[in-house]
Amino acid sequence: MLRITPNPVPILLLAFIFTLANPFVSWCAEPVSINAQVDTSQPTLGDIVTYSITVTHDPDIVLHMPEYVIPEGLENIEHGKATPKTINKQTIQEFWLKLRVDKIGPIKLPSIPVVFDAPDSNKQIVRGKIMSPEVSFEVQSLLQLEENASDIKDIKPITNIEAPWTHYIWKALAILCLLALGYFLWKKWKTKSAPESKSDFALTAEEKAMKELNELQTRDWMKLGRTRDHFFELSEIFRRYLENRYEFPAQEWTTEEITTHFKNFSDLNESQKLQTRTLLIEIDKVKFAKAQAHNDPIDSVINFIKEASPVLVLPESTEKS
Repeated sequence: MLRITPNPVPILLLAFIFTLANPFVSWCAEPVSINAQVDTSQPTLGDIVTYSITVTHDPDIVLHMPEYVIPEGLENIEHGKATPKTINKQTIQEFWLKLRVDKIGPIKLPSIPVVFDAPDSNKQIVRGKIMSPEVSFEVQSLLQLEENASDIKDIKPITNIEAPWTHYIWKALAILCLLALGYFLWKKWKTKSAPESKSDFALTAEEKAMKELNELQTRDWMKLGRTRDHFFELSEIFRRYLENRYEFPAQEWTTEEITTHFKNFSDLNESQKLQTRTLLIEIDKVKFAKAQAHNDPIDSVINFIKEASPVLVLPESTEKS
């Protein structure tokens, strides 16, 4: 009797083709899977980063809002979820969270739990949890955006120079004579005429800043094409006002240090703190990163100074007895 042994290769090939062609046969998909990402990997200070969590699940699974954990250096702006989509008989749900960057350097968003309800084999609802992957990104400083800045040069080596002491002595004597002459003329002028206006030492922080801002406006540097000169001078005036008004070295601190200092500062409300940070960042982008200036923030600085001015309380008049 002749026995015919079937070749297994054509049978396996036919089974593979049947699997691909049959719409009722599909690759095994997980009942629920999760992914996480941010919309930019290298934001700068003050940017808004959108962090999104995407969950792909079976239609009979019900998701709950993620339990967000926000690390230091990020500020929660708002959150929500997108309209769910259906692909390959599975639902795709995206949750998003907008965060403002408050510090430079590496930041890691930890794994976030997403709780869901799903039916078991007995059609009973059980609760489960799936963890999103960690997401990391690097916050860039504004000074790092311009790698070959022409106005930032290396330090020159130290050179030994002999001091010309005779020249220094005669120069010091000349300066002392000029100071004595100036003091004599000033005393003579002061005794003859009374001052008509306040000196700069007698001006309040608001009055001095408004005087300097008016002088800056009269120069009209923006129309003359001197945009960076205008923003450098505006930055000095604003930082000098913050230093005189709130008594901290604002002219020596960076924008990041001023922002951190104002976080627990009781003399400013939250709106004024946000306005201060926005003005400093906007001016720094033109100063250091040479960004294009779309508008002149000098009016915003003037409005801030007016709103932050202390309210004068006049003494109550005494009643005549």
